[in-house]
Amino acid sequence: MIAWALVEPSFDDSMVSSNEGTAAALIMLLGVGGLTGLMIGAVEGLLARNYARAARSGLIGLGIGIGGGFVALIVAGLAGLLIGFLGVAIVGERAASDPQHHFSGFLLVMILRSILWTILFMAVGLGPGIALKSKKMAWNGFVGGMIGGALGGLLFDPINYVVSRGTFEADADLSRAIGFAVVGACAGLMIGLVETLAKEAWLLMTAGPLKGKQFIIYRNPTIIGSSPRCDVYLFKDPAVEEAHAAIHAIRDGYELEDKGTKSGTFINNVQVKRSRLANGDQIRIGNALFIYSEKEKKEKKAP
Repeated sequence: MIAWALVEPSFDDSMVSSNEGTAAALIMLLGVGGLTGLMIGAVEGLLARNYARAARSGLIGLGIGIGGGFVALIVAGLAGLLIGFLGVAIVGERAASDPQHHFSGFLLVMILRSILWTILFMAVGLGPGIALKSKKMAWNGFVGGMIGGALGGLLFDPINYVVSRGTFEADADLSRAIGFAVVGACAGLMIGLVETLAKEAWLLMTAGPLKGKQFIIYRNPTIIGSSPRCDVYLFKDPAVEEAHAAIHAIRDGYELEDKGTKSGTFINNVQVKRSRLANGDQIRIGNALFIYSEKEKKEKKAP
């Protein structure tokens, strides 16, 4: 929406066939990709009140959204030419040039638009994973961005059709505003959904400054402490040291390690140095309480 608001005043529908309109459309598309990448990258840090992480991840997301988006647009353009050529051969030149009166032509426009947004948001979703150096998070963002971009792209032209009451003759500014909002929302929702479905282990804070916040365990090790550089940031708690504890991925699960702290690390009210975590364990670090959960692993059947 911000990208649309910045560029829309200088964009006129009569410019579409000109170089000026092409440049404005390019800026708008890259703006949508960049600012969506900014928000997707920053949101986790903002929710965790880790503003340093939010700024770092957001700026990386912005850069990837713009830079990666530019490359993605080139790829999308080439793919669009190929599929457009094949589409014209299938639906006919008349239908392709007049999507308002031919459903097959309208469907072709939807497919081409979906391809554009799919490729663009593949890059957008990578930001948080690259910022946090997590391959798993980057992959989740890539897949979520791809699905969200495809879904949002498919909805863009039907929205335009409804807003213009089937004529396509009304100014497209409202259509673009709604369409960009839907595309961005779909990408964000799909990235979140993919992360939720793909998570293997996570912590739910049941007491502390971020009560109710879920922390998905991506990195090995995952560091918990009072430093903003930690993966789980516990602020304003004098009992928590900078790097207080670490969660390690092992062959068939996870272990919690205390980093030699004075106040200690506890599992189910028992102080531990390093101990295997089980589903439902309560972890206490300073004044914060967490419930540890992990996805149930399917047992392999004996041959």
